[in-house]
Amino acid sequence: MPPFILATRGSRLALWQAEAVRDQIQRVHPGIEVQLHIVKTEGDREQAAPIAGLSMTGVFTREVDAEVLAGRAHAAVHSLKDQTTTLPDGLVLGMVLERGPVEDAIIGGKLKELPKGAKVATGSLRRQAQVLRVRPDLEIVAIRGNVDTRVQKVEAGDVAALILARAGLVRLGLDKKIAEVLPLNEHLPAPSQGIVGVTCRASDHSTVDLLLAADDGETHEAAIAERAFLGRLGGGCNVPAAAWARREGADLVLDARLLGPRGEPCVTDRSAAMTKGPAELGVEVADRILKRGGRDILRGLKS
Repeated sequence: MPPFILATRGSRLALWQAEAVRDQIQRVHPGIEVQLHIVKTEGDREQAAPIAGLSMTGVFTREVDAEVLAGRAHAAVHSLKDQTTTLPDGLVLGMVLERGPVEDAIIGGKLKELPKGAKVATGSLRRQAQVLRVRPDLEIVAIRGNVDTRVQKVEAGDVAALILARAGLVRLGLDKKIAEVLPLNEHLPAPSQGIVGVTCRASDHSTVDLLLAADDGETHEAAIAERAFLGRLGGGCNVPAAAWARREGADLVLDARLLGPRGEPCVTDRSAAMTKGPAELGVEVADRILKRGGRDILRGLKS
């Protein structure tokens, strides 16, 4: 039997994710050989430009998915928050791993204890907006690069603090550097934050079946709700939108938020449903946010 090929970016975190997917597939399908196929993406090459300023969507996913569409790989591994809400034609989300920590974390000091005017680095408009809601006096500095490179900026004294996804720090063994895990009531995560997703060709039924058997259903459900919310907003990296879906007993609960770039205005919504499908729930919450001022926020972002 030929090896099963997984396309992935080559960063340390991307390789951790791909190896975790490989291990999960091999747990469910003992004896299968899984090989990693490394791809360099636009997001990896254009390190100087802010993510929100890059001209095309899917800067960390497009080339990886192209290897699958071209038949050079069976599936592609992504940080699902980087994947476009509408997948490229011919692809489906075949599986996700069990979700990691959803929170944001700060390195360098506790957010509310930082000196007035301190420089805080982040590459995310959502993180920028939520930080400035709490500490409008701080100076936000755009930052790019892999996790290790960003952490070095704090250690070198270039910035006072850095905000990243807690999941990436934990996965790379850097969680001891965390000064504070930011509270979810003030800092909702990006849609699909902490979720590793795997795409494959919709027409490749054997791969779809193989991945489905290794899928984490509860995480997949949360991903569908959060991605439906973001998709309804028409958002991506250039929209300060946050969403967190999870099961609470029989209910699927979704907390979501849309903010202006400096934290105001801010529209937050919560919905819980026992029978509603996850995509329907995500769209419903997005529609309420749009009606309660979200459309004005989106227009302001484009002006």
